[in-house]
Formats: sequence, C-alpha cells, structure tokens
Amino acid sequence: MALVRAYEGWKDAEREGSAYEYCWRNFLSAQTLQAIHSLRKQFSYILKDAGLIDSDTNTNNSLSHNQSLVRGIICSGLFPGIASVVQRENSMSFKTMDDGQVLIYANSVNAKYQTIPYPWLVFGEKVKVNAVFICDSTGVSDSILILFGGAVTKGSMAGHLKMLDGYIDLFMDPSLSECYLQLKEELDKLVQQKLEDPSFDIHKEGKYILFAAQELAAGDLCEGRFVFGRETSRARLVSNDDSKSNLVKDGMNPKSLLQTLLMRAGHTPPKYKTKHLKTNEFRATVEFKGMQFVGKPKRNKQLAERDAAIEALGWLTQPPAQSFKTRATTPHLT
Repeated sequence: MALVRAYEGWKDAEREGSAYEYCWRNFLSAQTLQAIHSLRKQFSYILKDAGLIDSDTNTNNSLSHNQSLVRGIICSGLFPGIASVVQRENSMSFKTMDDGQVLIYANSVNAKYQTIPYPWLVFGEKVKVNAVFICDSTGVSDSILILFGGAVTKGSMAGHLKMLDGYIDLFMDPSLSECYLQLKEELDKLVQQKLEDPSFDIHKEGKYILFAAQELAAGDLCEGRFVFGRETSRARLVSNDDSKSNLVKDGMNPKSLLQTLLMRAGHTPPKYKTKHLKTNEFRATVEFKGMQFVGKPKRNKQLAERDAAIEALGWLTQPPAQSFKTRATTPHLT
C-alpha cells in the first residue's frame, strides 16, 4: 500500500510540475518511480490488446479509491506469500508456513508500527540473514484472504474453512462460511469468463457479485482472533477411531498439528509425559495452558503421545457452539 500511495503521490506531483521536489522530500528515487510507470504502461497495453480492460482509464480505475479492494488485488498477486500476525500484550510475532517465526525487514514501512490491525500479512519477498525477514508486506483481513487468496475448501465441521491444505483454518458461523464459498465461486467464474471471452462485460453482468465482495472486504473490522479458550464445561469426547481420524489431516502427525495450532495462537508448545504401565504398554499425557489430556494405553511411547495429541485435538476442535474459537472469525461471527 505504501508503494501504491508513493506512486500516486508522484503522479500528482508530476502533473503539478513538482515531481523532483516530491521525490526529494520523501526520499524516493525518481528513476525507480519512472521504471514503475513504464512497467505499468506495458502491462496496460498488454491487457488492452487482449481486450481485458477498457481503453478508458477512468473506467478501469473507478474503484482505485477502495482501499479494501486494492488490498484484495495485492493479496491475489502475492498469495501464497502469507504470514500470520499474532498480537501479544506488548509485541507482535509473525509466522509463515515454511519458516515458522519470521521478522519484518527493518527498512519496511510495517516495521515501524507497534501494532498491525490485520491478522495476516501478504509479502513479496523473504530475505535470510541471521533470521528470516519478510519484505514488501501488506496487511489483509480474513475476508480479503478468503475472497482474493487461493483455493478454499470445507473443513471437517460446519463453519470450518481451510486454505493451503489446512495450514490456515478459519472457523465462523456455518451460514457465513457458505456465503463466502458461494461468493468466491461466483467471483472465480466471472474472472474465468472474462479471460475466455474478453468482450464479456464484467461490470454489467457481475455488478452485484462485485458489490457483495466489496462490502464483505470493507466491512471486516478484523475482530476475529487467534484464541484457544472455553467458557462452557468440557463435552464428552467421542472415542471411536472413525471420529478421531477426522480430526487429523491426511498425512499430518497429530502432535505436529497440535503444536502448530498452539504456537500459531501465541501459546507455548505442548508438553508430553509418558508412563510405562505394568501391562508393558505406555500411556501419555499432554499438557498445555494448564490443561491435561490423557491418551489410551499403546504399545510404544510414540503411539501413546500420538493418541494423547488426538484427544487434545478432539477437545479443541469441537464446533463453534462449544466455545472453541481460533483464527479466523470475522467480526460479526461471534
């Protein structure tokens, strides 16, 4: 967003004949901005030749003032370069799927902020020095991520949506999750139809779909949180193997899944204690946040810890009505 605003400010200054002073005041490179301008012109010509945009610049930029929509376009272009933003009392932490905890590059605009009012950062580049740093980052909401990010699939329970093969889990009211899924499907259809038939008037035919997407993106106040907590008494767990298998993603170790969920929410990793029983079997207990979950006796320590992790996941991932909340619920869901 800073780059977008810097470019727009430079163009305004250029029209007023003060482009040099603008660059000097804001420590910007005139050569770099000119290079960006040239690239924009090239992309514009290519899209016009393909018939994907109108020759009227005003029509093409009619929604450029909509900050949420601009963030959505940036998200679409940078995804799956995404990091979660976990707010702590006096600090923030950032985590990516491939690198775990990362830092914001010191020269980035977002590095100077004490808080970032978005749950996710999409980024264009990673740099590894003594740690992994992300550069060119932009904050996005849950709604923007769902509508303009990658593929979204249904989870194992009502109101559960998944992205990036389950790395991103979002829990919300079931009716709202259906709304998101249907709207995203219609948006994808509009874009696909425009690509197949450049003469298709997306503004006319997709007027209400585009309006709904704008409203959802702009109306998300980012009040959903990375949280593990319960206000109701613990419900009885279903212990049959079929039910437990639904709690674990295909090929995913339940211990790894449990640790990922906890650390993504800003908690410490779970701790395991294993006891050797007289029957020559092992029983494991997993502990986190002052809570303990005991697994069934197994023939070795590894299987015992796995079963304890599944018990904990079964408790954590009960439906939203059971008071479990994790990233991401949009503001009007809870």
